[in-house]
Amino acid sequence: MRKLSLLFIVMFSSFIAHANTVDPYYEIADVTVEVLDSSDGQRIDILEPAPDSELGDIIATTRQIIAFGKEIYKIVEAGKPVINTEHAPISVLPLDTELGKDIAPIDLAKWQLPKFVKFKVTYKNGFGSEVVSFTYNINMSYGGQFQGKGAYITHAQIVPENVTVAWGYTFNAQMSLVGLTNLGTEENPIAGATLQLSYSVKTVLKEDKNNMTIFIAGNGTIQQM
Repeated sequence: MRKLSLLFIVMFSSFIAHANTVDPYYEIADVTVEVLDSSDGQRIDILEPAPDSELGDIIATTRQIIAFGKEIYKIVEAGKPVINTEHAPISVLPLDTELGKDIAPIDLAKWQLPKFVKFKVTYKNGFGSEVVSFTYNINMSYGGQFQGKGAYITHAQIVPENVTVAWGYTFNAQMSLVGLTNLGTEENPIAGATLQLSYSVKTVLKEDKNNMTIFIAGNGTIQQM
């Protein structure tokens, strides 16, 4: 009987030790974010309206500027890119003017050509293998002036370009607008917007969540914070 008890203890201890061992395949050991490419716009001295489309909902306001679009945009769902064709991109436009909130990008002049910055997020597991790769563009048109003043933003969005996810992993990502800023003066506003990219990786063992803050502005700034 004593031998059986000792055998049971050894087997139970071995089971506990095995249960507490993390499979390196499902262990998230490294997360990196890198800039792959970028492109600066060029000034257009004539009216260059953005595509004529709905501005979307009002999602934020300050004394001088107002943001239109959607509060939260899904970018990747269960490892597949989400193409938000039914939702308007973010536009940050003048507020306290004679036209009020009905101002559209086509009412502004001197838009600059679209600018983008391409990022790549990579997850590696305990074996050093790449298990999630997510490449995306942050792009916008910027510099639009209303009645010769200000610098505003239109068609700001995060566009998924490529997503690869290994077996046993689930990847999701979404974007939201979390703040507005005026980098200029009351008479000559420079619109600024803070975007948050939230992404998560989930396995049978755990879920890893991360946030990236990106600042964009009517002067052409696209900067990871």
